[in-house]
Amino acid sequence: MPPSPPSLKATLLAILILMLTVGAPAAVGAPAQDTATLKVTSEGPQVHVDLRAPAVGLVGFAHGPRTADERETLSLAVENLKTGDGLVRFNSQAGCWLKDARVDSDPAPRDKSQGELGASYVFHCDQPKSLSSAALGLFMGFPALARAHVYYEVAGAAGAAVLTPANPVVSFVPLR
Repeated sequence: MPPSPPSLKATLLAILILMLTVGAPAAVGAPAQDTATLKVTSEGPQVHVDLRAPAVGLVGFAHGPRTADERETLSLAVENLKTGDGLVRFNSQAGCWLKDARVDSDPAPRDKSQGELGASYVFHCDQPKSLSSAALGLFMGFPALARAHVYYEVAGAAGAAVLTPANPVVSFVPLR
């Protein structure tokens, strides 16, 4: 007996992820300087957000700061990244609040990759089953960013989306 075909939802999700992956600059080399990547996952009431972006898109340079202006720009970017609840806002029904923020503030390239900055956030949600969307304030804080690739596994939903300043909200689409 032949195996049963995948469900329509599973097939559509696979196509969406493939389209995003193939269309993403990382698939053909280094990530675009104006593109961030966010991974959002939940475990019960905890939501983890991992943000990575080329340093050029966040601070305008991809090396350790060399001038007073670059040091000030990097310091302001780090402070901006620490406000995780200003950069990622979950729908209010979920009652989420920022529990922890950690920022990687060294834009110097590692190995042969371009320099990047990143942050990791932990949110606590009082109503995790009500978690249905997130809006990115990231574009307001870092106007050089043109898009964000968001990959999520949250509250029974999984998928991917490309967000832009004109479309900064991702809806978490349930698998069921």
